[in-house]
Amino acid sequence: MTKRLIASAALACGLLLPNAHATNFNYNHIQINVLANPSGLGGLARFAFMEGAHFVAKGDTQFEGDWYTSAGAGFHAPVNEFVDLYGEIEAAWLRRPEDDKHDTGDIATVIGGGARAWIAPPFEATMYVGSIIFDKDDSESIVELGGRFHSTEALSLGATWRANGLEENRLIFSVRYLY
Repeated sequence: MTKRLIASAALACGLLLPNAHATNFNYNHIQINVLANPSGLGGLARFAFMEGAHFVAKGDTQFEGDWYTSAGAGFHAPVNEFVDLYGEIEAAWLRRPEDDKHDTGDIATVIGGGARAWIAPPFEATMYVGSIIFDKDDSESIVELGGRFHSTEALSLGATWRANGLEENRLIFSVRYLY
């Protein structure tokens, strides 16, 4: 009797809980960013190398002797049929325009995670929180909030607000090609 009750309860929970076996978003894309306040250009690329895992590479510059480049790996997983969670760890090499003590740039580790959610069929909302870690005593926070309009299955337009300790608050406009 107890075994039947446990089996029935497990079956009911399995049938009632939403099952999500694949991610809700494409993690194979190339993105071009236009940075505002101060202006600049940037890019981002992600490549899913297995189900639930991806490589990531990022870069941007304000054309003032500065750069930000990073590369690493991450995970992505569905929460339900509308929301994905993702996380990434990256090695970064960067130099800010006002940095006079690091002529060849500085090395850091970037760790962060976020969520992507469908708020309507062509509209996506994004949130990312992370940290740029220079050494055990020096780190800067990263917060990004944004949205994307998926005009076709292969192309989307986005706007993101980024705040971190390396630069002032910044608005980023992007075009993403999904392959």
